[in-house]
Amino acid sequence: MITQTRETQFSFSGEDTSYLTHSLHPYPAKFPPQLPKKILEDYAVKGQTVLDPFCGSGTTLVEARIFGANAIGVDVNGLSVLLSKVKATPLTEQQFSIIQSFILKIENEISKWKSENRPQIKIKEIEGQEHWFQYNVSEEITFLLNEILKQKDNNIQDFLKIVLSSIIVRVSNQDSDTRFAAIEKNIVNGYTLEAFCKKAREYNSRMAEFSELIHETTEMQVYNADSRNLDFIPDNSIDIIITSPPYANTYDYYLYHKFRKRWLDLDVKFAQYNEIGSRREYSSLKEKKEKWNEDLIKCFAEMQRVLKPNHFAFIVIGDSVIKKELIKIEKEISEFAPKIGFKVNEILSSDLSKHSRIFNPSYAQKGKKEHLIILEKV
Repeated sequence: MITQTRETQFSFSGEDTSYLTHSLHPYPAKFPPQLPKKILEDYAVKGQTVLDPFCGSGTTLVEARIFGANAIGVDVNGLSVLLSKVKATPLTEQQFSIIQSFILKIENEISKWKSENRPQIKIKEIEGQEHWFQYNVSEEITFLLNEILKQKDNNIQDFLKIVLSSIIVRVSNQDSDTRFAAIEKNIVNGYTLEAFCKKAREYNSRMAEFSELIHETTEMQVYNADSRNLDFIPDNSIDIIITSPPYANTYDYYLYHKFRKRWLDLDVKFAQYNEIGSRREYSSLKEKKEKWNEDLIKCFAEMQRVLKPNHFAFIVIGDSVIKKELIKIEKEISEFAPKIGFKVNEILSSDLSKHSRIFNPSYAQKGKKEHLIILEKV
């Protein structure tokens, strides 16, 4: 039986969605943190375990830690895993002091890199470098990476890597985070270092605010894995799932983060070949909509397996178009969910032509809706 949908607004228009560490690093199509926050307040108990099998930028994990729950995140994108870990891992006063000293050290180097007699450095080479990066920018990124890798504390090193990653697109020849085209930017000497230091100070301040809120002892694990196979999570071990699977044929996460991952030595191809619902699959490779259903069923079956009986999964997902056919995803999920042990409790829907959190306005075309689907393991 398909639960009747009802129209609702869950865009959180006008609310601050960038508080604490939620603003760390550019990331497309994030759902607002107020959504997992409200779900946790209404349905979770402190000390329980929250799973997000498509953790993306770590929004659910951050809110779970603030709430006082254990958090498990999974994502096929290695940069997502690093970002989620950094955003949801509190730092100590000593670690903040080391980061402050690091920023000051880089700031003191900027004048040298602005001069005509810049330091000579052997640049780190990455694929596509000459087309996508000015030589002076590659030099400064290499310098920053070398300094970051000297840090012995892994949490500090990861934090600084995310700061660097956050400015990569800005200092590259890539037009923007949502347009994969090379343009001429004429980035001057020292700009890359200045941009890094500015972001590092901003992120350090936000991380300090977040860290003050994490008093209770909770655990977090983030896995770089394919959510169609969660065999590293035991059966019936998760108390609540809050997640947003990809919206099919909408975005290629691996593509727009490609150069960030190359600079940080993160695997590009694992995400490229295992990212479900990507534009690569449905626009480039011309896969049929049946493939999307098959992948979703595998993911939902794994969610059902790891979730405790009579506990809930909250799924935020949008309609999509594959081969010019509108896929009303709430109907698809309502049909297969009962077959794998889920009861559809409620579906809250919102018209994407009125408000969309997706980067591409063309996505929010007439007829498409975004849904919050509440499933219960029976």
